[in-house]
Amino acid sequence: MARIITITSGKGGVGKTSISLNVSLALASKGFKVCLFDADLGLANVNILTGIYPEKDLESVIEGQADLTDIIIKSYQGIDIIPGSSGVEKIADLTRTQTDNLISAFLDLEDYDYFIFDTSAGISAQVLSFCMASNEIILVATCEPTSLTDAYSLLKVLSKYQYDRPVKVVINQVRSGKAAQKAYVQLKETVNRFLLIKVEPLGIMASDKNVRASVISQTPFFMLFPDTIASKCINAIARKLIATPDQTGQMPMELFWDQCLAFLEKHHAPQKKTVPPKAATPQKAIKKDETENNPDISNALFRIEDKLSLLIKEVREIKQVLNPNTPVPEKNNGKTPVLPKPKALTLDFESWLKKRKISQSPCL
Repeated sequence: MARIITITSGKGGVGKTSISLNVSLALASKGFKVCLFDADLGLANVNILTGIYPEKDLESVIEGQADLTDIIIKSYQGIDIIPGSSGVEKIADLTRTQTDNLISAFLDLEDYDYFIFDTSAGISAQVLSFCMASNEIILVATCEPTSLTDAYSLLKVLSKYQYDRPVKVVINQVRSGKAAQKAYVQLKETVNRFLLIKVEPLGIMASDKNVRASVISQTPFFMLFPDTIASKCINAIARKLIATPDQTGQMPMELFWDQCLAFLEKHHAPQKKTVPPKAATPQKAIKKDETENNPDISNALFRIEDKLSLLIKEVREIKQVLNPNTPVPEKNNGKTPVLPKPKALTLDFESWLKKRKISQSPCL
C-alpha cells in the first residue's frame, strides 16, 4: 500500500506545486518509488515547472480516449507524474460505471511507496474531496497575513467536516527562522483556540533566488541546484516524512478513491443546464433599452437631468421675484391652480443675478 499524501494551500502563489514536485524528487532520491498526481485544475503548474506538456491527461481517460497507463509521464527525474488537469473537475460528474472503471485503472498501477496529490488552492469541493480522503495533509502557507488567514479558512472547513488527523504545516518563502516561527505559532494558537482540528510543524522553506531561476529554466531546483538552501529545506522535509511514518497514511488506493468520490457526490453542486429562452416573434419583440449597458449614454442622461433640475429651480426663483407673496405650487394633481393676477412691477435682473451668484458661491 502506498502512503497517500495530499499537499494543498488556502491561497494560490505560496509555492505549493513547487514543494509537491521537489519533495517527490527528494523522496525518490532516497530510493522510494513516488507518483505525483497533478490535481491542480486547469493550471497544470507541474507542466510549467518541468517543461513537459503531455498531449493527453485524466480527461482523456475519463472520456475513453486513452488508458491511465498511456498518460503517465514515466520516470521524470525518478518519479512518475499523472497529469490530472481539467479531468479532475469532471470526476464529480462521472457515472457509476465510469467511476468503477477509473478506480480499476488506478488499482492496476504498479505499487508506489508514496502517492502525492498536488491540489488546487482554496476550498473547492474538489480540493476538499482529496483532503478528506487522505490520511495525511501537508498545508503550505507563507508568513503573509492573507496566506495565514486563507490557511485557517481551509482548516476551518476541514474541521467542519470532522477531519480528525493532524495537518502538517510548511511555511514557505521564509526570510528568517524567527518570522517562520512567529507565523506558525500564530496559526497554531488560532486553530487551537477555535477549531477541533490539530496542526503540527513539518518544516520551513527559506526564500531562495535559485527557486525563481529554476522556474525560468523549467527544471526543478532540487535537480538544478542540489546544494542551494531551498534544496536543503526540501531534504529536511523529506527526511522528516520518512522518519515519522504515519501508519494511517498507508491506505488502499480503492479506499481513497471511494472516499474521495463519495465526498464529491455529496457536496459537489452540478452545473445546471439552462435552456435558452425562445426568440420573440416579430409582433411581440421588444427592443432592448440601448442605454441599459451604455455608461456614456447613462452619464449624459444624468447630466441632462441635473441641468433640468437647475433650470426648474431658477424658474421658481424668477416666479418668486415676480410675486414674492404667492407660493409656487410643487404639484397640481392634474388641476390648474388659480392664481391672482400679479401686479405689474419692474424686474431688477441685475439684483437677482447678483443674489443668485452669491447663493451659488462654493464657499457658502
